[in-house]
Amino acid sequence: MVLLGQTGSGRSSSGNTILARSAFWADASPLSVTSRCQRSGGVAEGRSLRLIDTPGFFHTRLSPEEVRAELSRCVELSAPGPHVFLLALRAGRVTRESRAALDWVTAAFGPQALRFTLVLITCGDALGAKPAGDFLKESEELWEFVCGCAGGYHVFDNTKGVEERSQVTELLQKIDLLLERNAGEHYTADMLLRADTAVRHMQRRILGDGQEEDGEARERAERLFWYELLSAVGRGAVEASGVMEKGKGKGKKVRAVQRVAAIASTPLSITTTAKVMGGAVREGTKVLLKHKKTLLR
Repeated sequence: MVLLGQTGSGRSSSGNTILARSAFWADASPLSVTSRCQRSGGVAEGRSLRLIDTPGFFHTRLSPEEVRAELSRCVELSAPGPHVFLLALRAGRVTRESRAALDWVTAAFGPQALRFTLVLITCGDALGAKPAGDFLKESEELWEFVCGCAGGYHVFDNTKGVEERSQVTELLQKIDLLLERNAGEHYTADMLLRADTAVRHMQRRILGDGQEEDGEARERAERLFWYELLSAVGRGAVEASGVMEKGKGKGKKVRAVQRVAAIASTPLSITTTAKVMGGAVREGTKVLLKHKKTLLR
């Protein structure tokens, strides 16, 4: 299992809860703690598990490119590939960064990653008496993303003691269902290569060979640009692939799940790949036009 999520989402703490020990470095800090992929294993609820913790999507000390490069290592560390991506999402107000974190999954790993993804809602105690489903539906974008994840969602409260294992047992049961649905298959290095190639090709098409400049102001502007660009790439790729549609309505959510199942059953065709690239470039170009004065000066 690979733990994903933005900085401060509770990835490392969730890994420690699952393994019932301090396997990963977790700290209450406004700065990112995990800067490199960390692998740890153990036995939980009678089964052997291997978990990989990753840097937060919006790391405070690493550039977006460095984060993407480090994220790709999780596939190598879990060779032949991870069976599950656990995307940690902190319960509470849905922010711009938490919405962008959803796009990072498809931007970094490709639309097919949703076939292996389960959303882990951390800080479950913050929900109080509110059902998790109601919390997710408060954001149409968040609810649609979860509907597109083959593993669905699960609520976690990392403040509970190690003696309280029911939440871990239920999580593993949902993971078993996901594995059964995928017939034991895993995310592969080939899927990652296709996703990485698509993003790099899109970057070349959009950015060209513009020269870089020094300066704190430009660095902040470039970080904002990449933050928005990768979010736009993931959003455009998913929409173009047909996994999610624009618009509203209950029927749309059902169709989204059906499209995930259809896309997950076979590798992306040339036509679908072209649509994904087109969607990524279209949305990425919008971001470029917004920031072109900063980037091309």
